[in-house]
Amino acid sequence: MTWPKRIAILLTLLGVYGIFFSYFLLPSAMVWCGLTSIVFLFPLTVFSLEALFTLRWRLISVFSVVWLLLSLPFIVGEGPHEWLRVLGFYVKTRLANDYLSRCRLTDFVENGVKQTAGFCQGFDRGDYFDFVVYDTTGEFVLPVSRRTPEWKQVMSVATVKAVVSKENRAYHLFGDFYAVYVDIFELEN
Repeated sequence: MTWPKRIAILLTLLGVYGIFFSYFLLPSAMVWCGLTSIVFLFPLTVFSLEALFTLRWRLISVFSVVWLLLSLPFIVGEGPHEWLRVLGFYVKTRLANDYLSRCRLTDFVENGVKQTAGFCQGFDRGDYFDFVVYDTTGEFVLPVSRRTPEWKQVMSVATVKAVVSKENRAYHLFGDFYAVYVDIFELEN
């Protein structure tokens, strides 16, 4: 296998999977990963067709695996996307040893137990906004009816009131960190 083929394979795979991995880690890299995957998709297609028409079985098998890996995140669903986003966020928190110290945390008492919750970081994604929040109670993943008034008060100050009163807005990243998304038009209201 020649170097141009190896480079096309590597950069296309890194571009596709890098989009998801850099979601929280380095959001500005998402654009570059997307462009890289699109640009190197064309040579990859040409190399795949060349291997197919010349019946080079070893290359056909290599390119078949590559095309399977490229289509996997889109076929399987949210599993690989979410895993790579969480992994990227985990790497971000490990690179910044004091990530939690950057969060605007509030201590409060809930049912006699001291809890901590607050806003850590926000990302403007164009038509929606992502929040990273720290919540020792884990109430973001509970139904709205099971969230306590103390928690609602703290989180409405930390994020947006609409986030606290709606279902299915958050998903667990790791530890006590959660990602919460809000449509832009809800931020304006």
